[in-house]
Amino acid sequence: MTRRLCTLAAALAVFASVAVLPGTAAADPYVEAVAGPAVSPAIGWAQLGLADRMDIVGANQPSDTSIPVPAGVFPTMLTGEVGSIVNVTDGRLDILDGRGVVLGVVPIPPGAISVPFGVDIAAAQVADGRAKLSFVVRNAGPAATTCTQPPALTLSGLTTTFSGPAPDPVTVAGFLPGYLDRIVIRVGRTPTEHQQQAALDLVAKLTQLYRPMPVRIDVSDDAAPPQAVSPTTRVIDIRDGGRPGITVENAGTPAAVLAITGTGEQLVAQAGLFTDRRIGLAQSDSAVMVSSREGTDLTSTVKTFGQLGISGQTSVAGTTTLYTGFDAAAFGVGPISGATVHLKAHYTPIAGGEGSLLLRSGATVLAARSLDGSGTLDITGDIPVEAITSNVGLALELRYIPRQECAPLNDRVTFSVDPQSTVTVTPGAGNRGGFPALPMAFTPDFDVAIDSPDHLRFAAAAINLIAQQTQVTLRPRITRLSDAAGSGTGVLVVSGGRGLADAGLRPPLLPADGDTVDVGTAAGAANTLVDLHAPLGMVQAFTDRGRAVLAVTGTGDWSLVDTTLDHMRGLPSRWGSLTGDVVATGIAGQTVTLSVNEGDSMPHQPAPSDGWRWWAWASVAAVGAAALVAGATVLIRRRA
Repeated sequence: MTRRLCTLAAALAVFASVAVLPGTAAADPYVEAVAGPAVSPAIGWAQLGLADRMDIVGANQPSDTSIPVPAGVFPTMLTGEVGSIVNVTDGRLDILDGRGVVLGVVPIPPGAISVPFGVDIAAAQVADGRAKLSFVVRNAGPAATTCTQPPALTLSGLTTTFSGPAPDPVTVAGFLPGYLDRIVIRVGRTPTEHQQQAALDLVAKLTQLYRPMPVRIDVSDDAAPPQAVSPTTRVIDIRDGGRPGITVENAGTPAAVLAITGTGEQLVAQAGLFTDRRIGLAQSDSAVMVSSREGTDLTSTVKTFGQLGISGQTSVAGTTTLYTGFDAAAFGVGPISGATVHLKAHYTPIAGGEGSLLLRSGATVLAARSLDGSGTLDITGDIPVEAITSNVGLALELRYIPRQECAPLNDRVTFSVDPQSTVTVTPGAGNRGGFPALPMAFTPDFDVAIDSPDHLRFAAAAINLIAQQTQVTLRPRITRLSDAAGSGTGVLVVSGGRGLADAGLRPPLLPADGDTVDVGTAAGAANTLVDLHAPLGMVQAFTDRGRAVLAVTGTGDWSLVDTTLDHMRGLPSRWGSLTGDVVATGIAGQTVTLSVNEGDSMPHQPAPSDGWRWWAWASVAAVGAAALVAGATVLIRRRA
């Protein structure tokens, strides 16, 4: 994610904490960026924090949006599909940038039902980290009025690729170019607790640094470095011992490695250099964090739209909808059980005709109000607990009908959201729970408990996926499972079933002896024990005594956990696509998602009946081989 040094004072403070050691690199690490630019995969607009659908009504009326552009890259291709085409006669769709420069034209043939398109937008102007785009329908037919069907179409499946140089690094600043697709963090076979902490801190900070681009960050315990490293991959070594610092080894070659060294807390402190883009100050082949202090997060139950990045402006003749939303983790208060939206807006006063606004979240109507001659709007609506997730969507449905009969379509009302509007949240765990409650429930801090150092990579993968969904930098804290079990802080646990049971944690699916799995509610009212005769790899999100728990666990073959995590990475919005509370992969390599106790879309989740449990376990068992399912032994026991 694009981060900028906000003030000169902030920059000087960073200089005071970073001591640059002598090096042989040039003063400007980017002058040697001679390699061809690397191009990212297509990134869906939902991942960029934008609606991936736009409804355009009327000819010659611009529909504006802006794409976030991370530092060091530029947008290259815009792809999508034109559909729901109505009353467009021999028309076209013009795509312009913020200067009014035409970037591309999409012809819309007569009678077309849908038109896929790809437009080169590399020439788009980028200002303040965003590229503004305008979409305008041009139509050869007669001018429409409010008495005729105006030209209309829908843009869907919108994606953008980004490009940027990825040269062989020669400096610390140049080690992380604007675009990468993978970062490998090596910790060795037996990482110390400080190596583990430094590795997870790096995963969280680097994921945030590159957000919204979903850069994959892996932690590896391999003794040898990767044999073949692509130009868009970087390798970082974390070594506990020696002089504290950060050094580029094998500089200027494809085998370049960023070595992070130090003893104990000095090693962990080096990760502070990767907070935002301050690493760009280290324009030599080595640097050291002399001191580091994490900034104090401004946790609050009230934030303005401006603080949350919520904005919106449109003009309407007839009806239109503004889509926006907020990141619940931005409040830094952990899980929330409700929210109140106080919406303020300004619009063209309506002297004649009728206008109205309806505010909703999902299918829940929060408030509605008529628009009048005052030109100001001030309404309040409550978001119910069933609509609360880590990313809460809002929709503003606007309607304006002019008084003049058959008025021209340029008789419109302009509507603008006031950035001083507010969202007030109520902390509490009484929400949908499951996967939709994360990363909200893991802010600002959460514990990480790992039963074995070789399972560190699973914790890192989970943090990488979760951190892609929030604008807040996650702060994992390595601890023992016994200590984490007794705290009230959210916790990520990587452990077998025995470790979970000994800690008093009751996930929806608890691995038992051999290949058996115990399914039941946290209350233990009814449990089912299933012997799958085959291993299972699982990621589960559940609530334990009012705090969120994410459990990564398996029975037997833990490579199935890798398959489960890869399945999550392949979803359209990655972690943001998950519902329910269990994702599991069986021996046949098939991955299923279940809602055993939490995380589904029902307003009020009832306690599942025994018959439902049998159906759910038919789904779970399906991830194993069919022959094994046929031989499964099912034992049912009742607990008081």
